[in-house]
Amino acid sequence: MAFLSSLNIPLSGMTAERFRLDLIAQNVAHADDVATRPEDVYKRQEVLFGEDRTFKDTLARRMTDGEYIPGVFRYVQMRGVQATRVVEDETPPEPVYSPDHPLADEFGYIYESNVDRQKEILDAMETTNSFTTCKSMYEALQSIIQASLNIGNG
Repeated sequence: MAFLSSLNIPLSGMTAERFRLDLIAQNVAHADDVATRPEDVYKRQEVLFGEDRTFKDTLARRMTDGEYIPGVFRYVQMRGVQATRVVEDETPPEPVYSPDHPLADEFGYIYESNVDRQKEILDAMETTNSFTTCKSMYEALQSIIQASLNIGNG
């Protein structure tokens, strides 16, 4: 039942979007962070997605080694999406003049996190929509698979 591997694509997409939503929640939680120095303040985190190339990389490695794999193209495992890495947003933190703040530097400035709540809300909405799309794909594939298993039983 190699066609069941097609379920990996929407399932991995749902997992990746869940991770992205967790990262958005972390960003919002640190939106009010301040620090004495700009390099010490929390920086917005973003996740980068990519194709899970596990099967393709293994196949390429084996083929370059000269190893023959019988029937390898018959059951291609579809892996889907993966979070490749988490990166920091390079937008510089905002200096705020607040001489009475306990974390103020010698010039009276504190540095605020570069997290923009409105941007995080939009990212969360986009993530939710992507998750919902992956879920709909999963349910449609599930229906197709169930219908194909019932062929001839009717």
